[in-house]
Amino acid sequence: MFILSDGVLVGADPLGVLFDGSYTPDGKGGFAGKVIVKAPPNGELVQGVTTGPDGLTYEVGIEIPADFETRPFLTLSTPLGPINFVLKRLRSVG
Repeated sequence: MFILSDGVLVGADPLGVLFDGSYTPDGKGGFAGKVIVKAPPNGELVQGVTTGPDGLTYEVGIEIPADFETRPFLTLSTPLGPINFVLKRLRSVG
């Protein structure tokens, strides 16, 4: 789950991976930003990587197009390999 509010992006996934970043409008109705990904120790990520005893932290650029809700999935390039993910708007916050 991600929360995007006032330029801040935070979230977590079911495997315990935490996301902390920021975003700005991209000028095309979407958003672009950077996210720090913190994976817990001794976990296995969707890319098939085991995080090891110290966990794993890396940064990725993210682009969320204006039409993200009509797309079946988005692709994110990470240092560990690409991942496909789905974003659904639950409701506006605030």
